[in-house]
Parts: sequence; C-alpha cells; structure tokens
Amino acid sequence: MAVATRLINDYVSSSQTPTALSNAHKLFDQVPHKDTILWTALVSAYTRSNHPHEALQLLPFIFRHPDSTLQPNHFVFATAARAVASSPEHLHLGRTVHSLAAKSGFLLSYVVVGTALLDMYSKCGVVDCARKVFDEMADRNLVTWNAMLSGYVHNGREIHGLELFYRMKCVELNTPDEFTVATVLAGCAWAHDLDLGMQIHGFTVVSGFEFICLNPIGNMYFQCGEISSAERLLNGLEGNTVSKLIKIRGYVLNQEYNAAIDYVASENNIAEIFEADGTMFVPLFTTCAELSLLKVGRQVHGLLIAMASSSCHTHSLEDDGAIIGSALINMYSKCTSTVEARKVFDTWPHTQLVALWNSMISGYMYNGLVEDARRLWEQMPKKNVVSWTSMISGYVQNGVPQEGLDLLAKMYSNGNGSRVEGNCFTFVAGLEACSRLTNLEKGKQIHAKLMRGSTKPDIDNVVIGTTLVDMYSKSGHLSYAHTCFDLMAERNVVAWTSIMMGNAVHGFGFRALEIFQQMMEIGIEPNEVTFVSVLTVCSHCGLVDEGLKYFKLMREKYKLIPSEDHYTCLIDMLGRAGRLEEAKTLIEGIEEGQTNNDCSGNAVWAAMLGACQLHGNVEIGRKVAEKMLETRKQVSETCITLSNVYAAAGMWNEACRVRENWRKEIDVNGKPGLSRLCPPPPPPPPPPPPPPPPPHTHTHTHTHTHTHTTIEKMTIT
Repeated sequence: MAVATRLINDYVSSSQTPTALSNAHKLFDQVPHKDTILWTALVSAYTRSNHPHEALQLLPFIFRHPDSTLQPNHFVFATAARAVASSPEHLHLGRTVHSLAAKSGFLLSYVVVGTALLDMYSKCGVVDCARKVFDEMADRNLVTWNAMLSGYVHNGREIHGLELFYRMKCVELNTPDEFTVATVLAGCAWAHDLDLGMQIHGFTVVSGFEFICLNPIGNMYFQCGEISSAERLLNGLEGNTVSKLIKIRGYVLNQEYNAAIDYVASENNIAEIFEADGTMFVPLFTTCAELSLLKVGRQVHGLLIAMASSSCHTHSLEDDGAIIGSALINMYSKCTSTVEARKVFDTWPHTQLVALWNSMISGYMYNGLVEDARRLWEQMPKKNVVSWTSMISGYVQNGVPQEGLDLLAKMYSNGNGSRVEGNCFTFVAGLEACSRLTNLEKGKQIHAKLMRGSTKPDIDNVVIGTTLVDMYSKSGHLSYAHTCFDLMAERNVVAWTSIMMGNAVHGFGFRALEIFQQMMEIGIEPNEVTFVSVLTVCSHCGLVDEGLKYFKLMREKYKLIPSEDHYTCLIDMLGRAGRLEEAKTLIEGIEEGQTNNDCSGNAVWAAMLGACQLHGNVEIGRKVAEKMLETRKQVSETCITLSNVYAAAGMWNEACRVRENWRKEIDVNGKPGLSRLCPPPPPPPPPPPPPPPPPHTHTHTHTHTHTHTTIEKMTIT
C-alpha cells in the first residue's frame, strides 16, 4: 500500500490532467486492502487537481467504511476541509467534518486540522466562524496566523486583518514571513492605508524580504495612488510578468491611461501578458474607451480573437467571458461605434449572460439611443438590478427623468414574484431624477424607502447621502438638506461641495463660505468643483478680495490648475465689481499663455462682455466682441450683447448697425428660446347631481310657498 500511495502522489504531481487522475483512481481500485493513508492520498489527489466534487464523494466511504481498521486520522480531516474550501457550496459537509473532528479530539490535538478548518470557513465566506476556530485553538503556528490574516483580507475585512497582524507581531511577538508580509500589504492596498504600507515596506527592508515582496509592495503603492514610488520599485523587473500586470492595472486604476498605453506599446511580446492573465484585456479595453482609441481597441480585439481561437486559451476566456465581453462592448460604445458594439453583442458566445445585455443597454444610453436601449431592454430574457438601474440612470442622463421615475415605480410594482430590489445605485439614479424635476414628494418617497428597506451600509453610503443633500437643496428644502448632511456617517469633498452649493443657490453665500472653512479645518482637501462654487459665491456676494485670495489658495496651496470655469467666475466677479481693467489684464494674461492651462474659451470672453454691458464700457466691450466673433462661436449671443452695450451707452445708431450686420452679413440664425410650461391645474369636479324629487305633498307645499312669495312681491309692488 505504501508503494500504491507513492504512485498515486506521483501521478498527480507529474500531471494534473484527467488522464492522470483516472490512472491514479484505477491504481487505487486495484489495491485489495486499502488503509486510511491510501484513501487520504486519493482524496488529496482530487483536491490538488481542482476536482473537489470527486474528492467529497469519497469522504463517506472513509467515515462510514465497515472495516474497523479504517479510522480517519488528522490528515483525513485536513484534506476534507481543503476539499470543501475548494467547493464552497458544500459548506454543510464542512460543518459535518468540523463536528467529527471536534468529537474525535483531532481539532484540539493537531494544529493542521484547526488551520485547515479556519481556512475552509474563510474561503467559504464565513469569516466569523473562522475566527471562532482560531480563538479556540490551543496552539497556533505561523501558517495558522497567515490563514486567518488571509481570510480577513480576502473577505473585505482588511481592518480586522491589520489589527490581527498588530496582535501577532507586537503582542504575541510572532515573527512574520514573506507570506505574512504579502497578505498584510494586500490589506493595506485595499484599505488604502499608505502609512502602514510604508511601515511594512520598511520592515521588509530590515528583514530582507524586500526583493521577494517587490510585487506586493508595488501593488500597494499603486492602490494608494503613489505611482512614482511604485514605478521606482518595479522598473528593474522588466522580465517579470507579474510586475507587468501590476503596472498596467496600476496605471489604469489611477487613470493614467496614456502611461498604460505607452507601457503596453513598449512591450515586445504583449501576448505573453494576456497568456498569463486573460482578464488583462479588461484594463486595456478600459484605456481605449477613456482615450477614444478606436483603432487600438480594434487591434486588442483582434488579439483577443486570435487567443480565443487557440485551444489552450479557450477555457480561460470562457471563465472570464462576461467581464471581457462587457469591457469590449463598453469600449466600442464609448468610442461611439455602437454598430461594432452590437456586432460583438450578437456574435459573443454565451449571449444569455445578463452582463452583456446590461453593457449593450448602457452603451446605447451613453450614445443617446434611448429607443434602441428600450427595445433591447424589453427583449431581455432575464433582468437583474443592474439592468433596471442602467435604464433608470440612462433616462436621467438623456434628459427624460420622468421616464426614469416611472420605470423605478414599475420595478417595485411587479406582482408576478419576479420583483427586483434596488441597490444604492438604483436609488441614486431615482433621486437624481427627482432633483432634475424638483419633485420633492417622489424624493421623499425614495428617501423613506431607503430608511425602511435598505441595509445600514446602503443608508450610510456617502453617494446616497450626497444625492439626498442635492435633491433637497434643488427642491427648495435647504433645512432637509442640512439634516441629511449632518446625519451622514462619512462626508467626502463631494458632499461638502454639495451642501455648500445648496446654501449658495438659496442666497446664503456667507454660510456657504463658513462651510468651506469648516471643510478645510477638518482636513478635507477641496477639488476643482469646490473652488468653482467658492468663486461663484464670492462673485454673487461681491467679495472680490476674498475671491482673489481663494483663487491664489487654489493654485499655491492645493496645486490645482485653473480651468475655464475658474477664470470665468473670476472675470465675472471682477466685472460685477466694476474692476474691468483688472479683468482685462487677467484675460490678456490667459490669451498670451501666462497660465499653465489653455482657458481662453468663449465663456471667459462672454463673462467679460457681460461686465462691459453692465457698466456701459463701450471701448472694452467692442474689443471683446471682436475677439469673440473671430472664433465664429456664439455669434448670435455676442451680437445681441454688443448691441445692448451700445444701447446702454445711448449709442442707438451703433446698436442698430450691429443688429443689421448680424441679420444681413452674418449667415447665422438665432436659436429660439425654449421654456417648459406647466399645465394648468385640472378644473374642479362638477357639482353632484340634485337629489331626487321629494314626495308629492312636499312638492305641493313648495309650490304653494313659492306662489305665496310671488303674490306678496306683487302686492308690495
């Protein structure tokens, strides 16, 4: 039996193909008397070959074998736990193995059994049970600590994992190895804890693990946004395929799409990257979509087709077909080639994948093809929450928010047992529709639904909280917006900017600036949109000096490059205050390229021309109008505003000349104005019909009374 056991292990070690497993099982069947070690070897062979179902089918023969000499040992329990870990749907069998191990005493006596069981629970997603097994273990080795750390990190409980690492190293004084370090670095990456990640990096340098852990360290720096640090670490690993994967994914994650394309273009053997990881097509398609590189996207698509036709890659591409196909459809859609996107959708294998339908619907909506999206949505064989959310948000983005609200109501009115529960993105789309329609009642209903039916993470979601603040602000209930803002568990810069803009729009400019000061005091860094709001507030409140101070703060402290919107607000602020010469100097500096950004758009000139109209400055207004007319943009608006400048100065002949030239010499028609007319309220309902005639006696009395009254009147007359 020892020889048979060794042969079974050799079969699987040399080749994990179905033929090798079949030969190993045939050899097993030929052994007349099988002991526990031989059974364990066969179960382990199936488990290591990624065939957990076959391994689990053998377990009952071990535990219920009539031969009393066949008693499970600690290796049987550990192997059984590993098989269940590879097949989480059989967790109930794992619990049975756990109970048998506890009854037989192997759980407390052997570290390998407890470690295998906690690893099983972790890989089945029941990390709390894994921690309970961990806490009850009498002895723990380094493998046990690593398994528990990995369980926390890979189940989205990074903070718990980092706390456990602190206990391991600083409280119980266990020495980590390279596997511990790699796991903790992954936790730092997903938790975006740069400070701890840098400390772990320093520990690897001191302990001699840095070279072994270069890839996890580089990935941590990419995940935390430290691109230059990651590049310095990985630049010397050009021959390491894993390093290449980390670099490409890191560039795309940090939206450095040009760097990703340049790096891929510099590779001599790009196919090697995709052979190592078929999902690398996804970040490449994402890059092509964001940069609108349709030709490059087609080339990557061609490489995908070539690899799919190769038998050695077919299985891998089938496993990742949904994510790769969705990314490809998204790439063509964002490159405005919906015809090619639809061709991919129609020809992709496994078209029943809901993800492909959702991507095609989103692609149609992105390109404004609402009817095409609606038709495809109605043809869907099966809809999930992403399908409904894509349609609702698509309606809102394409200017038909009422259609989105109607679809949200339909989503919750399905009475055929197939009702889909919305997630946080669904409700965000619904609240955005209410914001655009200023429909307070519907917004309150969605808010109430969130409070009643959603889980706590959904209610505390910063995106939902920010959308509620925006909805209540735009619907005229600033007090509700402040209440929602105060109740938010987490507030990011978008939430602060939203409440600040809400106050500004309602005329509370000084309160908006106070909120801005609070935001900076607690360490929230403002972004470009925040400073647009601040400059707008300063403009409308006449706080010119404060606005200039904030503009300087934006450039010098926060290193933000001013955009056209910032300069437009600045010109408008100076113009409203009558400081036209300063505004003129600033706009000339923009035109001459004294700034780091090309902001000489028509919005800046339009703000300057509006200021000239406000203060009747004909000289500057004429020059600004001439500059604007050179671009042949906003011709009608420019001519009308210049005419008003002349009219405000009493130069009626010049005003008429500008309008005549506009009508005769410039072949441009003014765009008609549009407005939304609310329908009048419905007429009141008609009065109820008169009651039926009373009995005959009553009618006689009434007639008599009426006649009597008439006679009295006649007598008086």
